[in-house]
This record gives sequence, structure tokens and C-alpha cells, in this order.
Amino acid sequence: MEQNLPQKKEPMMLAAETAVFAQYLQKFKLPVDNVIATTEERRVLSVNLPGFLDSLPEEEKTNARYLSKFVGATAIGLFDAALNYIWNEVVLNLRKKASVYGVDLFYDAAVGGALRASFNDEADMDGLKDSVLLDTCRKLELISDVVYKKLDHILTMRNEVAASHPNVESIGGYELLGWLQTCVKDVLQDRPSESAIRIKSLVSNLKTRPDLIDETTALRFHGELRNLAVAHVHNLLITIFAIFSAEGTSQVLRANILKIAPSVWDCSEESVRFRIGATIDGYRTNLQKYKLDQGVEFLKAVGGRMYETLPTRTLALSNIADRLSDAHDGMNNFYTEPPIMMEVFQFCQKSSDIPNEVRYKLVKAVMRCRIGRAINYRDGVSSAGRPLYDKFLGILDDNGIVCVVLSLFEPEINAKLEFPTCQNNLKLIFEIIKPLAVSGRVKDMMSYLASDIPNAHKANHRKDFQQLTSPLIRWS
Repeated sequence: MEQNLPQKKEPMMLAAETAVFAQYLQKFKLPVDNVIATTEERRVLSVNLPGFLDSLPEEEKTNARYLSKFVGATAIGLFDAALNYIWNEVVLNLRKKASVYGVDLFYDAAVGGALRASFNDEADMDGLKDSVLLDTCRKLELISDVVYKKLDHILTMRNEVAASHPNVESIGGYELLGWLQTCVKDVLQDRPSESAIRIKSLVSNLKTRPDLIDETTALRFHGELRNLAVAHVHNLLITIFAIFSAEGTSQVLRANILKIAPSVWDCSEESVRFRIGATIDGYRTNLQKYKLDQGVEFLKAVGGRMYETLPTRTLALSNIADRLSDAHDGMNNFYTEPPIMMEVFQFCQKSSDIPNEVRYKLVKAVMRCRIGRAINYRDGVSSAGRPLYDKFLGILDDNGIVCVVLSLFEPEINAKLEFPTCQNNLKLIFEIIKPLAVSGRVKDMMSYLASDIPNAHKANHRKDFQQLTSPLIRWS
């Protein structure tokens, strides 16, 4: 009976049989050069490949047809075809990992702009280039940076010297064995991380949940979020934003997203926040009003309107400055100013958030409100607005401080500074901004004005002050 069992061939037998195939090609006057690997290179595979195959678990070889094709191709000496077989299996495996992670999340990270609408299910994976598939798997940590570099090299060699393109290069036996080991050990035998599986589960549960998330669940989510890799957090943010902005999203789902969105936003880096802002600007450009309104609502909920694009922030802050000035000049300004001022902080949390184009206009509007009216009631300043104005003044840099000084000489502010109440308000303003000055010139300017508050609003007529500030302010 034992004589009838299939026997493993000796290493050189496979290499020897390749000569038969070469002779067959020559019989029909077909080329052999750069088609079949040399005898020496075939010997490398025939000696070393059996040991590698024996090391693989039986359950992983049962349906591994790619390995059968690989062995067949190397036995003949078609190393480029063998590499193609193993690479195709890597691509299929990475697509499966992407599906386990969640195709919507994967496409959100892989495809941007208008093309995103063309990618919906697993079948659309065929539309992704292998390089995009690799890069996205690395970004989402479905593969490590080291494995990515290895696979990127294999993809390059597959494209340059394998059967997928005409070539005159050759693949060495040891090279091919190394690539086989990388593909099998680092990809085909690897399983998706717990973090990736957790993200898919979270999004699926969020979509199917029929009721509102309670506070306990929201807190537990916040705790788990900090254990996720940054790449997964970024993709989660992009995904929940897309779901929130979509027209078919239910109110319950939208409300649940708003409960977790601030936590996801806080754990994300600025690059992905600006990406969301750019997406919203795209809605504005494309006149997608519903998505635009929902996108802005999302940014309001996470306190992120400063991440909208610069033209959008500039226009919005310019409008706010106009409204704030109008409110200050109107009836009941003590009550109408604060809600408008609160909108400023949707766009500005630090000095760099204030666009250059609108800085002076916004500072001037705030200064008008903080200097106040020349009345004794509440020192002429809205009680609810005062801490908001002080907060804004407290984020200014040197450029902002120069704008404060310039605003003192505007007629609508300058005239108020004749009155003691407004002069006292100016003193309080200087106490906030003077410690913020960084450059020596700005510090000297602030010391000059603070030394004589009652006459600070007349400093622009003094030659020594003009000389001191000439590098900062053009007096003409």
C-alpha cells in the first residue's frame, strides 16, 4: 500500500522537469530567454520551498489554491507569474480586512471628493488601485508601517518585473521566497486588530440603535475611545460626520452622533478637523444646502467652526463684526451684544484663528462694546458681554494688540474716551493685553499709553509716539 502513496519529489526533480518545458517551447521556435528562470534560480526554489510549505498549518493550506499556482509556476520557472499569483491573494486578503473594518469607513479614508459617491460596497473595491488599497490599510493600521514598506516594495517589483507588464528583468529565487514569506506570514496569516473590529461594531450599533444613548453609555464610549489608535479615531470622525450630514439620517441617529461627536473631535488631530471644514466648504460651493446646514450644525456641536476654510471664516467673522457694531448702536445693546459675541468663539479660540483680512474690523467692533457707552449704569458695558470681550482680548497676539491701539483713534471710540467711565474701561483693557505683548516695540507702545490713560486717545498727535510706533503703524 505504501508504494501507491504519492511521494514528495526530490528538490532537483522539479528543476529538471523544467527543461522539458523549455524544449517544448523551442520545438515550436518560441522564445525561452527571459521567460523561464535559470536552472540555478529554480534550484533555490526547489531546495527551500518544501520546507516553507511544510511549516504552514494544515488548515491554511486546504483551500490555498494560490499556493498551488505558485508552486506550479515556480516548478516551470515562471517566477513572474508566481509573484502575480501571490500578490493577487494579498489584494483579496486586504480587501477582506477592509470589509471587516467596514467598507463605509474604509472608503471614507480611501476616497475623497465627488468620487466617494461611487464607492458603496465590497464590489467597488475593484475600482481602487493597489497602491491606494495599501496606503489606506496603513493609515487605518490594518497593516503596520513596516509591513506596508515591504508590500510597497513587492508591489513595485510586481509592476516592474512580474507578469503584469512586459519586461526584460528577472526575479531571483531567494527574492521570490522572501516575498512569499512576507505575503503569507505578515498578511495572509494576520488577523484584523481588535481596534479595527471594535470600530466596525461601534458604527454598526450606532446605526441600528432605536433609542437615545444614555449618559452612562456616552461616558463609557468616551473611555474606550482613548484606547483606539489615532487613525481609527480619525476615520470614525469622518464617518459619523458623513452620516450626520446625509439626508436620510434619522433624528435619533443624528442625536446619538451629537452625544459622542465632541469626544471623537477632542481625540482627533487638526489635519482631519480641517478636512471636515473643507468638506463643508465643498457643500457651500456645490449649493448642497441641506448638507451644508447639517455640517455647520455638527461643527457648532463640537466647537469647531474655526476649522472651516479661510474664506468662509473671513466672511462669517466680517458679518459678525457688522452685526456686533449694529447691536452696540441699537436698542437694548446690553442684551443683544452677548449672543452675537458668543458666535465669535465658534470661529476663534486662539489668535491664529483670526484671519488677517478681518482682524482689525473684528477688534474694532469688540473694542467699541468693551469701551462701552459714557454712562454710569454698569460702567456702560453689558454685564453678560464683559467676560466675553475680555476673553477675546485675552487671545490677541502682537498684531491684535496693534489693532486695539489703532482702534482708539477711530472717531466712534475716540470720542468716548473723553469720559472717565470709558477711560477706566480702557485701563482694564490694557491690564489684559499689556502682559500679552511679546516684541519690545509693542511692549514700549503699551507702556507709553498705559502711563497716561486719560490722554491715551490723543497719543496719535504726539511726534514721539508716532516715532515709537512708526515700524508698526503708518501715520499718514
